[in-house]
Amino acid sequence: MLFVFEIMFLVVMGMIAIVTIVTVGRPLAIAYADKVKTKHLELADEQSKQMNLRIAALEEETRDLKRQIQSIQESKEFDARLLEKGKG
Repeated sequence: MLFVFEIMFLVVMGMIAIVTIVTVGRPLAIAYADKVKTKHLELADEQSKQMNLRIAALEEETRDLKRQIQSIQESKEFDARLLEKGKG
């Protein structure tokens, strides 16, 4: 008889332990999932900002290179006109 009570006690304690784990574990799991999701969004935002900064820097560099090409072309045209005047 005592043996049956011990087994019933262990079964009841096991059920209580499972219910407790589920009751406490679910909110913890949800909180952890939210934390991971928030961190992922923050990282994505940071990467987006870095990409936008990099794009802006590359656009500025492209503008500078275009200005340099234009300056070189103007210099080339000026040199060509000087050579023509010198020959003529």
